[in-house]
Amino acid sequence: METPTENICLGGTFSPIHVGHLKLLEEAFTNSKMVSVGLTSDELATRNRERTVEPFDVRKKKLVPILERLSENYSIPFSLSEINDRFGFALRPQIDSIVVSEETEKTVDEIDEERRKLGLPPLKRFVLSMVLDGGGNKISSTRISMGEVDVEGNVIKERPQKEPMKRICVHLGSKNPEKGEGVTNAFRRHTAGFQLFQYNISSRERTRKMDILEGARHRTDEMIQKNSRETISPSDYFVGVEAGVVEMKGTWFLIHGCFILNVGFKGIGVSSGIEVPSKIIERIMVYKGHSWETKNILGMRTSLIEKLSGGTVSRIDLVEQATRMALISLTNEKKDGRNKNG
Repeated sequence: METPTENICLGGTFSPIHVGHLKLLEEAFTNSKMVSVGLTSDELATRNRERTVEPFDVRKKKLVPILERLSENYSIPFSLSEINDRFGFALRPQIDSIVVSEETEKTVDEIDEERRKLGLPPLKRFVLSMVLDGGGNKISSTRISMGEVDVEGNVIKERPQKEPMKRICVHLGSKNPEKGEGVTNAFRRHTAGFQLFQYNISSRERTRKMDILEGARHRTDEMIQKNSRETISPSDYFVGVEAGVVEMKGTWFLIHGCFILNVGFKGIGVSSGIEVPSKIIERIMVYKGHSWETKNILGMRTSLIEKLSGGTVSRIDLVEQATRMALISLTNEKKDGRNKNG
């Protein structure tokens, strides 16, 4: 049977490998003349993930025999590569298709947008429904690692339901991975367990003088509008992180600010500041005399912090500092509020 595409890709952590993974792999080998598989690096596999993930070499050793068997059965060659970001090698010109689950299809929209910027056509999509267990719940590596189901999807044990589960959800108004890691590090010091959700919230257009904390609060306000009132629970935290340069007695400092909202209480925090030389300030001013900020949050600010600190401080460190201070502020406001109402 003639295959519809030339080179199909898919990626994942594959730890542990389960029946859902096998379904995706079989779909790939069925629909292309070449299958390109991306296996997440250890750094990417453990980012924003609480459960333990096997090392890259162990995951690769388990995945290769499966790929070899499929390659032999379908007479289709494959390649296996390490990937360090969620786009993997899907931006390469030779890739023309992708196989994903319904849960991860939205990532393909972002991949296609990046491909358009590079003058490449969008990918042909093969979207599969989530594989469910006997109870109608999706099979995932997380559930397998928790001992709820096995790799075939058979239910091992039911989650105790003696009392409703309280899931702590942390909503971050940025998809910046460094902000995500910094906020995660801070919340790990604050609470025993939580789940981080990141949203694509743009920085507020600064047409007037507005400080960094106003920008951080703007991000939390936008997230709350994105969430219906019915879905906001008392355990939800809305976090906004913004960065910029501020002037103190003729010296400019690059700092990060954090604004957190939870059950009607707010927390505000800032990080320590790194002095920015005047020559660099001249290059990163946006509107002289009005609004100040550094350009290219993901690139310029990160490289600037590392350059100025000689690599001893990262942006993750400063985001974590600001978030920890905001959590302390939030805790104190809740205590004051209880005392006043008590």
